[in-house]
Amino acid sequence: MAADRERRFEPATLLAGLLFLAIAAGFGLAAAGAWHPRPVLALPVLGVGLVLTGLVRAVTRSVRQRSRASGAGR
Repeated sequence: MAADRERRFEPATLLAGLLFLAIAAGFGLAAAGAWHPRPVLALPVLGVGLVLTGLVRAVTRSVRQRSRASGAGR
């Protein structure tokens, strides 16, 4: 990566990472015998989480495009 490029905060990436960590923690707790979730819940939770991540990504992109467009008009 070029040194002159700054890293941007990506909320969708953070949300996806937290989603996968939560699912992994649930499976870890189930393997340890500390929690007994229903396995059929994993797929809907994953689906809802990924849809939410996509919505956050779309909103972030829209906000950034609008701010670039308003900044270019100055």
